[in-house]
Amino acid sequence: MRHKFEKKTAKAAEGRWIKKALFGGAALGLAMSLGMPSAIADNGNAYAYGNDDFDTITPFNRVARLPVVRDEYGEVDHKATYAKVQAAALALADYVARYKDADVLGANVIKGVDWVLGGTSGTCRQTRTCTDAEISQAIIEIPSPYPIDPNDPTYLATGTVTAANTKKASVLDFCNEHYAKQALGVSPIVGDKKVVNGYSHTPALPCEVSIWNDDEHIYVDMLDPNAIFSLFFTDVLFSADMSDPAFAEAITDLPPQVKAEIQAVVLHAMNEFDDKTKVVDKQLGPKYKSMDEVIDVVATSPYQSPYLHVGYTKVNGAAFTPAESLAVTQAIINTMSVNNTPTAGSHPTVFNGASLDSILSPGSSWRSARATPLTLPGSNHVIEACSPKYAKMAMGTGMHHVTALPCEITVQIIDQDSNGSPETLAISYLDPHFMLNALFADISEEEKLAFASVPGAIMDDLQKIVRAALEVNLGSIVLNDGVQISYNMLP
Repeated sequence: MRHKFEKKTAKAAEGRWIKKALFGGAALGLAMSLGMPSAIADNGNAYAYGNDDFDTITPFNRVARLPVVRDEYGEVDHKATYAKVQAAALALADYVARYKDADVLGANVIKGVDWVLGGTSGTCRQTRTCTDAEISQAIIEIPSPYPIDPNDPTYLATGTVTAANTKKASVLDFCNEHYAKQALGVSPIVGDKKVVNGYSHTPALPCEVSIWNDDEHIYVDMLDPNAIFSLFFTDVLFSADMSDPAFAEAITDLPPQVKAEIQAVVLHAMNEFDDKTKVVDKQLGPKYKSMDEVIDVVATSPYQSPYLHVGYTKVNGAAFTPAESLAVTQAIINTMSVNNTPTAGSHPTVFNGASLDSILSPGSSWRSARATPLTLPGSNHVIEACSPKYAKMAMGTGMHHVTALPCEITVQIIDQDSNGSPETLAISYLDPHFMLNALFADISEEEKLAFASVPGAIMDDLQKIVRAALEVNLGSIVLNDGVQISYNMLP
């Protein structure tokens, strides 16, 4: 009877929270998070956001907390707790992959199109007929510098964290076709108005959720859509379309709705997994207390943008086909190597007279988290690049940062000259300098000093891998040198 009572109580609390988040939070909307937009005439084109009523935002948000596993003496069982983390991640992945949200949570709770699990097959996403193997493989495991079991004999004797004793955080990609189409400018926000420069925001998607543990709790965290939209979509916030009240209302309602839906999904799945799950709504990471602070972090980044976009054209001047765009993406993945394969982290390609491995940063061991790309609406292909070396460095600053990993590269073909033909292959990177300054701003000054050279090394590595793929491993497609594509992200 006690078990049933606890489960009923947890579900009642979950239901109350869902209603509050969806209907109370969405009513306030992002307008409170950003400060209400005030259209300031500047030749009819520029609009500024004030700081009045700006509600503090952070890139990361804690959604739930689960208890660790303890032995008969009340001590933490580290191995069993880590196994529970893996099981919780699998339970969440299984729910997102196999169940339709409206069927489980009700049409009044989840709106729009159901959430699906990134990294699964098209059949799984479309029909919810998924294999256990593909659901398990869709979970990305990000390594940390910490041991699973601090009492492991090898760790106690040498202080070395072996591969078998390396604690990892589980990361899931949540995807929703309806919201992705709006965010990427594939579908209108309202009327016929779409997000400006839609494809350019692809590296900021999909929505990521992490599960990890320390000696006190197991945590379920997410990238906060309110903060991500504020930091990565500033060109939309200051676009001329914001002078349209209907557009402004619709675009500012979008992030809090996305956040509330993801929270509802997580809470349902975790309560099903463990009825002692606690509802949490906690801000994590650097705090942004005004729109001026958001503008400042964008303005002081190397490209005055969260992104670096590079455009390539064919030597023969021909347009790209969708099949070629996908082939380019796969060539980059193959050149980078694929995680959980015998050759992961090895790069035998000879580039500019030297092996690619010899010109990448020492010990970086880059690989793609997935054997194939995530493809978002609009044929935007996403590569999730990971270096165990840099991942461990990032995780050492606090494991709540894990949803800022891995490094994302995206590929898309665009009609840059507006002649009706996609003549440009656009490859976009999340700029590591921006990521460090914007999402890791809460680390100590000593850590910032230690990380000073890391963003440049990461960007250099990723660009070398991409150029090697384009120049050596692309087959018959011959490209001109890449040219940077810039979009104004500031007012």
